[in-house]
Amino acid sequence: MRSHLKECPRNQHNLSSQQRMSVSMDRLDRQSDQRLLVIEQDVGTIRSVLNEEIRQRLHLITDVGNIRKQNQVVEDWTRETEKAMDDLRRQMEEETNRKAFAIEQNQLDVQYCCDITQSLKEQVESRLDEAQKLVNQLSADVTYHQNQLNDNILKLEELIFENERLNREKFFQIEEFLQQINEDIKTKLGNSDYVTSKQATLDYEVKNVKNIVCETEERCDKLDRALHQTMQNISDLETQMAMQQRIASVQNIRGHLIWRIKDYSKKLEESKQYDTILHSAMFSNKAFGYALRLDIYLNGKGTWKGRNMIACLNVLSGEYDPLLAWPCRLQAEIIIRDQCTNAADAEDYVKTIFVRKKSDDFIQSNQYFHIPHKVITSRNYLRNDSMFIEVRVLK
Repeated sequence: MRSHLKECPRNQHNLSSQQRMSVSMDRLDRQSDQRLLVIEQDVGTIRSVLNEEIRQRLHLITDVGNIRKQNQVVEDWTRETEKAMDDLRRQMEEETNRKAFAIEQNQLDVQYCCDITQSLKEQVESRLDEAQKLVNQLSADVTYHQNQLNDNILKLEELIFENERLNREKFFQIEEFLQQINEDIKTKLGNSDYVTSKQATLDYEVKNVKNIVCETEERCDKLDRALHQTMQNISDLETQMAMQQRIASVQNIRGHLIWRIKDYSKKLEESKQYDTILHSAMFSNKAFGYALRLDIYLNGKGTWKGRNMIACLNVLSGEYDPLLAWPCRLQAEIIIRDQCTNAADAEDYVKTIFVRKKSDDFIQSNQYFHIPHKVITSRNYLRNDSMFIEVRVLK
């Protein structure tokens, strides 16, 4: 426009208009510049806004990508979680079924155990009744044997008194006879044949008296032995009653026994004189197992008599034999305890034995073991006239 105004011929005729036009153009230029400046500012603002929008869009795209990844992770985790939950539900169902089955089995087992317990209770009550009957029978037998013993003692006393009376009468008769002989000898010294016959008669009477005295002594010895044997039988019966009571109560069922033998010297003398046997309390190798007992000959037996103590572990007939394995084979240790004051210095005497017994005919295969008397009297095996013997069933 400026160039045209400068070159246009009409511009000179219309100078004022041109001037006004120039002023308008200047004003337009200024407005255009201002508008251009405003537009440039608006363009810059728009560019800034567009850049910010692009940046935010990029952030949004990045966030969307992250959200998609997170959604994918969440979906994967959800699927895995659902799968794990399904597995857990299945396991819980299986475990619930197993628990229910186990509970049913436990209930059946409890019911079975209750039935078994009731049956065992009835059996124990029946056995206790039988044991009570046996104890009553043994008590009656003991009373009977005690009465017989009293009767034998009375008969023995009467017999001894009668023998003493007869012996006194015989002695009185002999004395009277001797006095008569002396008087006859004094009055008839010249008749040697009569003296010889009287002497022979006197010798015969003396021999008869000696024979009567010897027979009386032998009968007294026999009666003494019979009395001691009866007393031993009564003691065995009392011991057997106590054993039956202990078996009925089922106390020692662990295969372990400690037996204290009191009055060792007195019992050794009785063993020397009457060949007595000491019996321990009955015990068992386990619950409802074999019935065991230790038998001891304090003065020995057979060729070992007088120098050794002989013992053996016996398997007796028990209540539960039909339920046990036969033949019976056991291994045990017999221990003579050292009663030393200091337990650390104690040295026990140990013997290992094997016990065998058949079931059909109850043939016993005892293994006797011997312990010399000099071993028993050594160290502290014998103290306060008592000895402790321990039995341990190994297998």
